[in-house]
Amino acid sequence: PAKLFYAGPMFRAERPQKGRLRQFHQIGAECLGSTEPTADAEMIIMLMRFFEKMGVPMGKTRLLINSMGDDDCRPAYRESVRQFILDHEGEMCEECRRRADTNPLRAFDCKNEACAHVMENAPKITDHLCDDCREHFDSVKKYLDAMNIAYTVNPRIVRGLDYYTRTVFEFVSNEIGAQGTVCGGGRYDGLIEEVGGNPLPACG
Repeated sequence: PAKLFYAGPMFRAERPQKGRLRQFHQIGAECLGSTEPTADAEMIIMLMRFFEKMGVPMGKTRLLINSMGDDDCRPAYRESVRQFILDHEGEMCEECRRRADTNPLRAFDCKNEACAHVMENAPKITDHLCDDCREHFDSVKKYLDAMNIAYTVNPRIVRGLDYYTRTVFEFVSNEIGAQGTVCGGGRYDGLIEEVGGNPLPACG
């Protein structure tokens, strides 16, 4: 596999959320060419070691992980979430009602307290994983456990973007204001092909 990193200025095209800037600086790491759960775990372990070296107060942060499934199991899950939103549309904001047809999983990201309360009872992706995705996620957790990496499985983490598959993660802090996520990422096996490249599994 090719293992790469980058650092530099980035720009948001859409309207920035509260606490986010139009221009920002970002560092990242990518592993291209591996489908193995070891690559996912290595990425997360490297991230945690990096923050430790940087002197981030680890006692005030949390690592959250989840699995987004893949093309075999996620479509049925998306439909179940869509139906859940429609069944509760009277309790949801206009944006979430619109998302029911465009990207229902984004409703988990809604900052509206009423929507967040409703979505607490929405179907969980971890209950809808196919056997291959469940085995992959169990392996990632096994490797993290072996390296004494503390984490919380949070089935509400969806990373917002459709291209993520299987493992997703967020590193969050309670001390940085409205946007608590310091870092996030995951596996995106179909993205490179989606934008015109050859099929190539990847995570970052």
